[in-house]
Amino acid sequence: MRVPDYTNAFLVSAFVLVFMALVSVWAMWGLLIAGLVSWIADRLMTVDFRNRRSS
Repeated sequence: MRVPDYTNAFLVSAFVLVFMALVSVWAMWGLLIAGLVSWIADRLMTVDFRNRRSS
């Protein structure tokens, strides 16, 4: 009795799962950086420079 060879199916599935995991990590990293940049931009736009005392 022979056992079916699922090596190719396993390798394709593993590749797809690793690819999806790497894309997810890449997306989260990009979202974190975009959030940080937008937060800094918001802080810079809401600063009122007119009320600063000049020496």
